[in-house]
Amino acid sequence: MKVAITEWQGRVAPVFDVAGTVLILESKTGQALETAPLPLGDPHSKLVYLTERGVHILICGAITRLMLDYAETLGIRISPFVSGEIDEVWTAWRNGTLDEACYSMPGCRRCRRRKGQCK
Repeated sequence: MKVAITEWQGRVAPVFDVAGTVLILESKTGQALETAPLPLGDPHSKLVYLTERGVHILICGAITRLMLDYAETLGIRISPFVSGEIDEVWTAWRNGTLDEACYSMPGCRRCRRRKGQCK
């Protein structure tokens, strides 16, 4: 299964809709498959691009409700409102600890990852 993490200067990009780069990894081996530029402009095209690359899971920072819903229709599961260094976030995802508060975006420490809603 392929996992994509939006990237900006070695960290999870803070906003998916304007992210410019994505790291695509293989979940079973942990191997980085590619770092690729995302299409510019319309965020819908970013999700289509990820679908064409066979991505099943997207780890990202903030994402609009519209894009979250669209990703679900494309079959991409989203882990939104994530913050941190790419290597640490990847390790946390693989260990099942990505929901820990230290990986939440500032101001959203108690987020429920599902649907990106805060308590």
